[in-house]
Amino acid sequence: MADRGIYTNEAALAQAEEARAGLALSLLRVFDATIVPDATTTAADMIAVETGLIGYPPGGYPMTAFAAPQLIAAGVAVITSPLVAIVYASGASAALGGAWIEDAAGDVRGVFIFDPPRTLAAIGDGLQFLRQLAYGGSL
Repeated sequence: MADRGIYTNEAALAQAEEARAGLALSLLRVFDATIVPDATTTAADMIAVETGLIGYPPGGYPMTAFAAPQLIAAGVAVITSPLVAIVYASGASAALGGAWIEDAAGDVRGVFIFDPPRTLAAIGDGLQFLRQLAYGGSL
């Protein structure tokens, strides 16, 4: 058998808890559909196309209190974001391409692409953002 690495349940939970602590003062930031991020996309690239949706708070929605880590499989733990409502308030329509979670240091912790993009154009348009971030996993 070839050499391999694994995460124990304990290690996965510890890694997820460290991530959760690092996201205590995080933000959910939303970008317009003018970009489809990939592995080479930078935070500056997404900031350059951050949504102009009226009602979107400058710099993003605060995301505090991620849920405690939960095991979902052997050696894999997840933390769950708080629920964030992204809603159209008025003005021009906005085609949202996705969002990213940014920690207090300004580092990107996860990018989420909306496929297809979500267009918000009328009162009542909106979406609920709730995501899980996974940690651990065997190699």
